[in-house]
Amino acid sequence: MFAALHVADFAVVAVTRGQVDALCPAAVLAKPEGKEVHGKLPLLAVNRVARGAGVMAGWPLNRALVRCPDLRVLERDAEAEAGLRAELVKLADGLVPDVEITSADAVVLDLATRRRQVDEELLALEIDGAEIWHARAETPDLAYLAARDERLCGLVISPEDLEPLPLDVLGALGGRGGTVELLGGWGLRSLGDFMRLPRQALAERLGPEVGRWHDLLHGRTRRLLRLHRPPESLAGRFVFEDPVSSLEPVVFALRRLLHAVSGRLAARHLAARELELGLELETSDAVRRRLRLAEPQVTVEGMLAPLQVMLEEVKLSAPVVALELDAVASFATAAQREWFGRQLPQPERWAETLAKLEAMLGADRVGIPVPPGTHEPDGFSLHPAAGAGEVACDGSFLPASTLPLRRFRPPREVAVAHEEGGRFPDPLAILTGPYPGRITGKRGPFPVSGNWWAKERAWQQVEWDVRVESGSLVRLAFRVPGTWRVEGDY
Repeated sequence: MFAALHVADFAVVAVTRGQVDALCPAAVLAKPEGKEVHGKLPLLAVNRVARGAGVMAGWPLNRALVRCPDLRVLERDAEAEAGLRAELVKLADGLVPDVEITSADAVVLDLATRRRQVDEELLALEIDGAEIWHARAETPDLAYLAARDERLCGLVISPEDLEPLPLDVLGALGGRGGTVELLGGWGLRSLGDFMRLPRQALAERLGPEVGRWHDLLHGRTRRLLRLHRPPESLAGRFVFEDPVSSLEPVVFALRRLLHAVSGRLAARHLAARELELGLELETSDAVRRRLRLAEPQVTVEGMLAPLQVMLEEVKLSAPVVALELDAVASFATAAQREWFGRQLPQPERWAETLAKLEAMLGADRVGIPVPPGTHEPDGFSLHPAAGAGEVACDGSFLPASTLPLRRFRPPREVAVAHEEGGRFPDPLAILTGPYPGRITGKRGPFPVSGNWWAKERAWQQVEWDVRVESGSLVRLAFRVPGTWRVEGDY
């Protein structure tokens, strides 16, 4: 069982509590940084009094002021929101040890460790000047959605209880606004309307994310919580008696700091996942670098080697006067290489190689390419090469054919003689490019497309595997609206 706690009207409550009369209608403006206030900016949040006057979050400012001339418009206060969030987390920590900060205004609690009922304790939760809504369910996402609606406050809910909620609640699951608007354009108004649609058809039309929403709302998935743990400082600082210009004294000081970090990590049964290095220069400037380790490390040698490689690539404009080192900790991985052979035999060497590659190419150009959940040719995203165990690849993107396709990057644009008349053009001969000649055999057409619901990212093409008269096998593609190209050969 899971419970969720939600602070109603979070952004406006954080600003108004203790400062604005509780009977005064108030709203927080969704003002982007660096922009002036004007009448068309939307309201980010409104309090209960403003809602009673008919003003709703999302309205433009001028419309809200016409409806409620006494509306007090306030700017968002990040510091006040952080304080309110800390109070909410503190209340949750007092109930159970396993707490997730799911969003800025809500937390989810795992009640599995509780032996006694929490009904009375949940009802007794209070924060000065704020309302706390809570709900319980068998999955964390159901509890999270239910706690955001006052009608379900205090209840143990099932998927059927969510059906009356408005469709906009899907935005709380991290959904794209355009997809929710598209569903609204289909005539859907509530979660019940969405839940009654066939899951497979939704996923095929709108992508796997919408299928995930459908599963969450029906309670078919129960994810693990991203547990909140108070940060533990491992930072250290070393000040040189005289400014240094060579690498040797910096490495010597770094080794001393790493001994202290290693001892603290070992005492807490943790390991370093990332290292943050700062060099203060004589000119009052500072150089800062972040290093991801291939595997969590606790030994000085495992952390020093990649740091030393990174230091060799740093160009300093002035001598160094001080050195700072901090570590991001995680749990150490169990060494069972003799059983499974999946872990790196020498992770410090791998981290050293990554540090060299990132120094030469840039950190944003080094990683593991992972195909997306579409059939878009050459589509991929880069995941960090360090900590590769976090990258989940199910192998569904692997080709069914054992004949390898050598892709051209970029594809070679060609001229193709073809016939019109059907749904797709029929290629007859390749006129230009690396494989000119008459097409003697082909398989296709294979139409593929994706992201059609987003105009700026939509793509569509038709592919054939063809044999030209020279005997070569190539992948030929027609990209809408009218481009032919050879994408590779077999």
